Amino acid sequence: MSSVAVVVVTNRPVLLERYALPGLVDIARAGMDAVVVDQSGGGAEAMVRAGDVRIVRCPPPLARGRNAGIAATDAEVVAFADDDAEFDSAWASRIGEAFDGDPTVGAIAGRGVNQQGRLWPGARAGVYRRPTSPFGLCNGFNLAFRRAALEAAGQFDEELGAGSAYRAAEDTDMVYRVMRADWAVLCSDDVTVVHHEWRSIREELQVHYGYGLGVGAQTAGHLAQGDVGARSVAWAEALKHLRTFAAASLTLRLRVAALQPPFLVGMATGFLLRRRALTSSHRSRRERAMRR
Repeated sequence: MSSVAVVVVTNRPVLLERYALPGLVDIARAGMDAVVVDQSGGGAEAMVRAGDVRIVRCPPPLARGRNAGIAATDAEVVAFADDDAEFDSAWASRIGEAFDGDPTVGAIAGRGVNQQGRLWPGARAGVYRRPTSPFGLCNGFNLAFRRAALEAAGQFDEELGAGSAYRAAEDTDMVYRVMRADWAVLCSDDVTVVHHEWRSIREELQVHYGYGLGVGAQTAGHLAQGDVGARSVAWAEALKHLRTFAAASLTLRLRVAALQPPFLVGMATGFLLRRRALTSSHRSRRERAMRR
């Protein structure tokens, strides 16, 4: 089986200790690499007392922590879980076996259930390739990559993800780039974690605004690189959220309906802000070059 490392990036030591740490200990005892990337300023270090779970310190944002986790191990497969997710060594082993089963797969998107057993949204099980949209295809709390695919796609974009100006989308951005590098993505029901729900509706609204912000910023970044296909992917995502809002409103699923406008506003805002930032950066580089 391919060697597997499990990486958890955290700035919430209490959640790490409660949910993810027991699984990391189990993974380390099974002979696999288990890494905690601490972005809490040292708070997680006191939690990680099991000698076989390694700890790496790294400042935010989340994307930088993911890059630090990849650099901290030489495993052939790097699996990411969140600090508020529960998993075990069998989960990690199944990820390695799934990669061995198809050499064209560069990423595996697993499923999640909440503490009551309800499925988190996700794509149907199957193999997906470009031009599939990365949005809705994966969840960052259960996502694994073949190292060769990461090397082909490049590092996580450190302007994206929790703790950055754009708050989210470092995971969908990487999945998009992995597919763009001609790797497939396997969505699997066989690699499932328990991902805990603990946010209030107000916090969920803020989180969904952040999700949209990241999606818009991701899109602006790809367009700036000349990837015109990113525009149609983004439009399809916006239309999906508009349809969800309409359907949820008609069926009185008010909580679902309420999450859609913040996402769409965030998406437009993220796109405009990053496009402006990239344009300004390009202009500054051009002016410096002209002065030389």
